[in-house]
Amino acid sequence: MLALFWIGAVASAYLGYKLHAWWVPVAVALVAVAGQSVLFQMAAGGWGPSVQMIGYGLMDLVMFYATFGIGRSLGRRMMQRRKGVR
Repeated sequence: MLALFWIGAVASAYLGYKLHAWWVPVAVALVAVAGQSVLFQMAAGGWGPSVQMIGYGLMDLVMFYATFGIGRSLGRRMMQRRKGVR
């Protein structure tokens, strides 16, 4: 589950760097939460602690928006440097 978290964070930062729309981190978070819930259900054998999955979902969403924002600011900075604007 931790690997999905970090892969999603890196993917979100890359998509922010490519200057995609604001809804992209939500889509990445939904894919990561879906993967985490499947892994969690396989490991736990049921839907017992679904509150924990809500926590994972919120953590994913916050982290992915943060890395998306970092990537987006780096992408804008690189675009300005290519244009020659300071």
